[in-house]
Amino acid sequence: MPAHIAYALGALGLTLPGQTFGTYLAFYYLDHLGLAASAFALARLIFSVWDAVNDPLFGYLSDRTRTPWGRRRPWLFVGLPFLLLAFYLTFSFPGPFLQGPALFWYCLGVILFFETFAALTWVNHAALFPELFRGQKERAQANAWRQGFYFVGLAVSIALTPLVYTALGFSGMALLYGAIGGVLVLLFLLAIREDPKAQEAEPLPFLPAFRYTLGNQAFWIYSLAALFLLFAVGLFGAAMPFYAKYALGLGPEATSLLFASVLLSALPSVLLWARLAGTLGSKGAWLLAIFLSALGALLLFLPRTLLEALPVGLLIGVGFGGVLVLGDILLAKVIDRDAEVTGRRREGVYYSVYGFINRLSGPLQALSFALLTPLFGYVSGEVPGPRPEAAFRFLMAGPPFLATLLALALAFRFPYGAKGRMPGAGSS
Repeated sequence: MPAHIAYALGALGLTLPGQTFGTYLAFYYLDHLGLAASAFALARLIFSVWDAVNDPLFGYLSDRTRTPWGRRRPWLFVGLPFLLLAFYLTFSFPGPFLQGPALFWYCLGVILFFETFAALTWVNHAALFPELFRGQKERAQANAWRQGFYFVGLAVSIALTPLVYTALGFSGMALLYGAIGGVLVLLFLLAIREDPKAQEAEPLPFLPAFRYTLGNQAFWIYSLAALFLLFAVGLFGAAMPFYAKYALGLGPEATSLLFASVLLSALPSVLLWARLAGTLGSKGAWLLAIFLSALGALLLFLPRTLLEALPVGLLIGVGFGGVLVLGDILLAKVIDRDAEVTGRRREGVYYSVYGFINRLSGPLQALSFALLTPLFGYVSGEVPGPRPEAAFRFLMAGPPFLATLLALALAFRFPYGAKGRMPGAGSS
């Protein structure tokens, strides 16, 4: 199996549990089980603090690993079964056996369990991208396949999930997605081989490894822009079931249609963005994708019916496709430039710090949900307050619009990827 297809299968396998967790966690615990929004926000905050510790640690350990099977694959083999178990437990609350405050503690425990092994697997899978695919053309091809499979994963884990949990229940859905995801990741692990030359250079000690990373201005600009974009995209997904239910007055089937409008436009846009990167430069195309995402977020204030919401979803999907396709290429440029300066490839540290920064989108999402109670009176599905429609219209459009504007301002300052600029130009 070609490496770029195998890598894309691995991305698909991790997307199924990961995106379902990110999109339906809030809906399951708040609306389905009745956990208070304030309690959920607290659980997500603790979740994010733990993530602050484990992401950099896993990346550093991955860079320092030396085995006959490579640096990344052993960690993926170890972490995969625990990730799938945590995913199943997250959506399988044993209601008859746990009562009262136990719902909060169960939610906190399973999401910490899930986060630990999601971080371990994600860091190692992502770190393989710049190592397996070195040339610009090869990376573009690999990332096109990766994002194409990623959108397939989104279509299943987001758009089809309301239909699946309606038919099988949440625990049945988790079991099905976990089994499919596990098989796909195993196929990826068995098909690829790491470059043994990547293990030859002596790894940097702990403090210098992170000092070089944290001192890289281009990395900070890219990562903060990506944080705001991930927050916006994540909040789109987490708020979508509420938006369909309360703002549009629709059921689970309409939620699937809304998600499908985003994904069906994002998938074919992958080829468009690859061409635009050649015409506008990867930075120019990235700026255009962010602008379209911001415009789509602003327009979400307006729809009152499903037919009005679907075209906005199509616009957001096109912008979302560009953000995903171009982001990985720009980050790989940052890592390549660092390797030229330090003489060592440190994908693990870079992706772990990048992952930690991105995980800060969790507290931002939690804060956004927490604002619903003081601003609109929404507490939970059992106590929706007097204005649930206004609450979720605000949640779906307001914070994502502000976040994408901030990302656009940062993206203008990114030093690499401009049309006509030589690779590596600019300061590191």
